[in-house]
Amino acid sequence: MILLQSDELNNHLDSIIHQETQQHDNHFDLTVDQIHQFTEGGSLDFGGSEFQPAEKRRLDPQKDNEDDDYGWWHLRKGTYQATMNETIKEFEDTIALLTPHPHAQQAGIVANTNILSSAEEGESVTINFRVPEAGCNIKENARFAVLYLLAS
Repeated sequence: MILLQSDELNNHLDSIIHQETQQHDNHFDLTVDQIHQFTEGGSLDFGGSEFQPAEKRRLDPQKDNEDDDYGWWHLRKGTYQATMNETIKEFEDTIALLTPHPHAQQAGIVANTNILSSAEEGESVTINFRVPEAGCNIKENARFAVLYLLAS
């Protein structure tokens, strides 16, 4: 398995915000489009017949000034889900690995790492994360996650 490099990554992404900033030698930064807050717990069982996803509500970003192009999510301690602007396409012979962006980690965000399958192609890319006691401010379109594609 090898990491796909630079321009090869672009062949597998749609809805890129700013390619020159997001594209790196062997990974691509993904940007946040929506944030949802988990409001009620879900349910898990062995067979899946009693599975219920956790309830969540979409949070609206707030603009500091009315002439700002983008707003901010001012998040308090809690568990959230970020939906990325970008979607992944044409990756039937690759494995997609999604991790939190280093800046998100340095801002105190704790997030899961996802392995995405080709069955999720074209669907919204999401990552669950936890905001620490001190809170965190996230601007619309912030680089929030990193995508690696591994090919055989």
